[in-house]
Amino acid sequence: MSKIETLVYTLSGSVAAVSGFTSVPVNVIIPSSVTIGTTNYNVTSIDDYAFNECTTLTSVTIPNSVTSIGNNAFENCNKLTSVTIPDSVTSIGIYAFKGCTSLTSITIPNSVTSIGGAAFNDCTDLTSVIIGSGVTSISNSTFFDCTSLTEINIPNNVTHIDNCAFINCKNLTKITIPNSMTNIGYNAFNGCTSLTSVAIPNSVTTIGTDAFENCTSLTSVTIGNGVTCINRHMFSNCINLKEITIPDSVTHICHYAFRGCTSLTAITIPDSVIRIGNGAFNDCTSLTSVTIGNNVIRIDKYVFKGCTSLTAITIPDSVIRIGNGAFNDCTSLTEINIPDSVIIIDIDVFNGCTSLTSITIPDTVMVIGNNAFKNCTSLTSINIPNSVTSIGDYAFKDCKSLTAITIPDSVRNISNNAFKCCKNLKSVSIPNSMTHICKNVFANCKNIKYHLREYL
Repeated sequence: MSKIETLVYTLSGSVAAVSGFTSVPVNVIIPSSVTIGTTNYNVTSIDDYAFNECTTLTSVTIPNSVTSIGNNAFENCNKLTSVTIPDSVTSIGIYAFKGCTSLTSITIPNSVTSIGGAAFNDCTDLTSVIIGSGVTSISNSTFFDCTSLTEINIPNNVTHIDNCAFINCKNLTKITIPNSMTNIGYNAFNGCTSLTSVAIPNSVTTIGTDAFENCTSLTSVTIGNGVTCINRHMFSNCINLKEITIPDSVTHICHYAFRGCTSLTAITIPDSVIRIGNGAFNDCTSLTSVTIGNNVIRIDKYVFKGCTSLTAITIPDSVIRIGNGAFNDCTSLTEINIPDSVIIIDIDVFNGCTSLTSITIPDTVMVIGNNAFKNCTSLTSINIPNSVTSIGDYAFKDCKSLTAITIPDSVRNISNNAFKCCKNLKSVSIPNSMTHICKNVFANCKNIKYHLREYL
């Protein structure tokens, strides 16, 4: 290791690397070569941590001889406002400029082929970035928390945007995703609260979880036909998202994909989709129209829970199971069909559907789960088919408009409080075949006939 003026060098053969400094630098000009003793060395790299935590450094000039900028090389140089990366540089290490909070612009030349993870993380004043054509991937957390970045153009050679690449870039309003792109990582744009629109090209095949979560200004999204899965939380809490087209290539809509998209008014789920995951449209409070494709097999838990503007929905015959709480608290839902393919009405499926007035249960259903129709306060009639063998706890609790119920011969068990607080229930027909009926099944049903008093 040798010292020349303020810079420290590590020597190897005929080349030198800048590895540190001896006195507090402000404006640094790195020479292209340095003579130590009688030997001349070409300066080809800036070592790991070379200027790390150098809080006085305001500018640095890097010569054309340098080919690499090491890991953490300028990390937390919080007064650094200007740096020029020459065409000779091919790699920028991880955390290279992390925490350079005064850096306002950066141009990455075409020569650079590798940018390390979090290279510009926490560059909070960075407003302008030009990425050269040699870069093929935006690494993990590269621009994480670059809160002043407003626009970025990704060159056509880039195939991957890795995990958390632009997370919390809250002033980013525009992003151009090129046709070369194949993968967008998880949390890639999470928290980009100023981003208004996104066009995902057909070349993209994978988008990670939470990729656009909390993009609260996002109003429209175009998804290319290379995508097969709308991943978990992908657009969760995009509160201004009004429209989205799901392409025919998609087979799965995963858990909470659109949860909390409170401005989304309509959604068409194409025939290619076979499963809708837990809470996929949970709390989409403006959703009034839903079309479900003919190949959906499962509607999982809480898929439409809290969709308070949804008035009607048709469930295709392909569906064999409707999960727990799937339509819980859909307070405007007045009608719904349950297809013959369904064999279980699960726990809380229609709990709190206060506008539902009638429902027909197909004769394939064997179980009505706990709380299935609880708090359906407008329900005046329901037909329980002869296929049902069990009615769960609180299944019809607080169905205050229900006046009559016929329990078919097939039912063997009615669980606790199944019809509790059905205050207008007057007529109940229970078959002789009943093997078990719990106490309190008709608790607080004050208008019930005398011969059922033992179950009140």
